[in-house]
Amino acid sequence: MLTLSANGAYDVNMSPTRVKLIDAAISHLESDGLYGLTLREIARSAGVSHGTPVRHFASLAAMLSAVAARSFDELKTSLAAAVQLAADSPLDRLAAAGTAYVQFATSNPSAYELMFRPELLDSDEPDYVRASRAAFEQLADITADAQAAGWRANLDPMTLTGVLWAGVHGIASLSIQGALSAATSIDDFAPFLDLFVGDLAALPINSEALS
Repeated sequence: MLTLSANGAYDVNMSPTRVKLIDAAISHLESDGLYGLTLREIARSAGVSHGTPVRHFASLAAMLSAVAARSFDELKTSLAAAVQLAADSPLDRLAAAGTAYVQFATSNPSAYELMFRPELLDSDEPDYVRASRAAFEQLADITADAQAAGWRANLDPMTLTGVLWAGVHGIASLSIQGALSAATSIDDFAPFLDLFVGDLAALPINSEALS
């Protein structure tokens, strides 16, 4: 498996054992969530000795930061693919990015939760810093293109990007937690995303992308 280096290029030189440990941690997240995610459990799942993880990661927080970094990279890849498939309009591309964000989050709930659990991570870990910043900058660039086309052109770009991020992040997080459906008795996140994108953000709605 290839992994991203600090400059954003795929790094073929990362230790296979380090990659194996990250893979094992992600598999644990997919099957059991954050419960019981320890260095010892990750080592067991990866089929290596209990002392192996500390030779590759300074702490559990450092390992989880590597997992979160990969998840941010995968989120960025998902948004890029959605934007590429969108209609040739900056507003359509921004709407597609918002939809892809929520879809990624709800399809990878445990990994997504970890990405935004700073108390569990080493927030200074270089790859985590690179990946999380790159994901936000991707959204900022897509938003800037829409503003350049005349959409919300009078607003501060970073403030606007932050509001859009907060909107899709809120829908995603509340959906994952089950709070949105518990409060509204609506099980599908699509109506909420449609309203946010189409009415509050005044972007094109592509309902087919939500199916």
